[in-house]
Amino acid sequence: MNDFLSELLNTVEVRADVDNDLTASAFVTEMAERMAAAEEIENLIPIHFRGQSGRRNSGVDGHDLGDSDDSVALAISQFDGSGAGGTMGNAEVQRLFGLLEAYLRDAVAGTFPVDREPSEAAVQLARDIHSRGRAITRFRLYLFTDLTLGSRVASLPSTSVGEIPVDFHIWDLQRLEALATSSQGRAQLDLDLTEWSAGGVPALTVRGEGEFETYLAAVPGELLADLYGRYGSRLLESNVRSFLSGRGNINKGIRTTILSDPQLFLAYNNGVTATATAVETSPDGSILRLRDLQIVNGGQTTASLFYVRRDSSPKPDLSKVHVQMKLVVVQPENAIDLVPNVSRYANSQNRISEADFFSNSPFHVRIETLSRQVLVPSMAGTHFQTKWFYERTRGQYQNERAKLPPAEAKKFEAVYPRAQLITKTDAAKYSVSWGQEPHKVSAGAQKNFLAFANSVADRWASSDTQFNEAYFKELVAKAILFQAIRVRVAKSEWYQSGYLANIVAYTMAKLAHTIASQARGARLDFLAIWNRQQPSAALLEACLDIAHLCFRVLTAEQRPIQNVTEWAKREQCWQLVKKVAYDLPPSLAGELVSASVAAQAHKDARATQRIDTNIAAQSKVFEISVDEWKEVHAFCRENRLISPTDNDIVALMTGARPKVPSERQAARLLEIHQRALNSGFR
Repeated sequence: MNDFLSELLNTVEVRADVDNDLTASAFVTEMAERMAAAEEIENLIPIHFRGQSGRRNSGVDGHDLGDSDDSVALAISQFDGSGAGGTMGNAEVQRLFGLLEAYLRDAVAGTFPVDREPSEAAVQLARDIHSRGRAITRFRLYLFTDLTLGSRVASLPSTSVGEIPVDFHIWDLQRLEALATSSQGRAQLDLDLTEWSAGGVPALTVRGEGEFETYLAAVPGELLADLYGRYGSRLLESNVRSFLSGRGNINKGIRTTILSDPQLFLAYNNGVTATATAVETSPDGSILRLRDLQIVNGGQTTASLFYVRRDSSPKPDLSKVHVQMKLVVVQPENAIDLVPNVSRYANSQNRISEADFFSNSPFHVRIETLSRQVLVPSMAGTHFQTKWFYERTRGQYQNERAKLPPAEAKKFEAVYPRAQLITKTDAAKYSVSWGQEPHKVSAGAQKNFLAFANSVADRWASSDTQFNEAYFKELVAKAILFQAIRVRVAKSEWYQSGYLANIVAYTMAKLAHTIASQARGARLDFLAIWNRQQPSAALLEACLDIAHLCFRVLTAEQRPIQNVTEWAKREQCWQLVKKVAYDLPPSLAGELVSASVAAQAHKDARATQRIDTNIAAQSKVFEISVDEWKEVHAFCRENRLISPTDNDIVALMTGARPKVPSERQAARLLEIHQRALNSGFR
């Protein structure tokens, strides 16, 4: 715990220095990133307000208005920063949540903006909350602290404000440490179904072999509606959550059945598929408790039950509604791989593409492999070369470092400095910004990642060799440029605290658009940034000028949407930024490279990647034993999955006609092996 606290405080200090911000504010920004990674709060926007509302003290440190389940998250923080590892008592917890609840009540009532400056972030937020009214499903209030909760801190029961439920969540040091070391990389959802039915939910058990077991049940509609009302989109597996469009997209067939023929719902509806990492049952087989529940198919059914019950008049009787559920229970250590696969195949009949399950994409494996191979150019004054670390799964950097002995851990950090870490959501942010879609970046990490996934999936299907060493170096160069702009903007005279992430994303996009429109036949020399590991002074000066233009559009008094962070999410905002006049300065001529030269570099890199891919395929076929190839061969023949030509190729690996396969044959062998796996071979 002490090591984790030291690391957390160091991260906050570095962030405060880079962003030219107070450590207390930097702590909230750090919590925003950790909550997004934990799938707890998708896009927490840090703000800071402490003051009075009427006769009450009130405060707020962050908000997220964009959750797909129409809930609103508000946060308040208490940053100690001493590193002493102190505790927080019940009185302080009550005081801090009291500040946040006072702000919320005045925002809902519409009284907070009275006699306040309209441009203040807290005023804009209060106006948004008031205007949404009953469209909000619930308020989620969060308390963040680097202290540990005292043993006597009582749990806080849910309340309501304006008839909208309010629940409370505390993230203290102990819970943050548990999250950091979790194999799932997110906060798990544990449910006690006896709260709804003393005997639990009756289920039929289908025992699996080794990795999982399955339960089949008819779940009461009231239970699913209540669960969604309490936990919202946290119930849904991340890929499914991305496609839940909330209140405005209730399935008409579901609504009609609930209102007209509730007793037929079980017959008409396809039901839901869910996963859990543990289940507790009663002697008669009923499900009593679930650990880490995720709905991987049927998110719209679940949400629609809640919205139809809430918005219909008269209220429908859900007591006659039952929903069939398939519950797959997997071992915790296997969940990170199996759950996305269950989600993929459960949704195979719907419009969800492979891009939606992008976290397991071979793209990530390719970029991860490149990051472990490509050395950063030698810098003056150093006697060794470093590498950039691409984090394919959450917490991968920390986990790989933690399993090493102290001396080896220091070597690991020397080769992979923490400042040279890129997560997959970071990669999406840098790429989509340069791809001239800053409004998608501003919409939050999850929505932006989905846009990135769709783009990469299409390009990968066209030609995977374009994702090569040159692509990786450009990705790193974009990361370097993005972070350098962030540092310069944060320390500029015109910058006011707030909207930093939006300004940087829009600056990258505006620079890309300007080069494309004014320097035809040329492009930014990303390789030069990679070689220097920093952008030039001339490039940064131009970026700072562009950033100021973007800032003025984002905060213009006549903007259509008063809340700046909400305005930044609109494509209309980007269209206005694109139209703002800006001429590339002559000093940037040296930062550009001919498009033909860049194209040749990429052509060479694709050729190299093609060779590397072929060699990797040839190596991989020999990692599969001869006995397994024999079993694959027999399985494919029994199930008519193999052609005569394929039959001859597999014979190369079974000993029937031993020979080293060619590059094309190796690729074909891997396709045959995967085909067998997809058809049930184990």
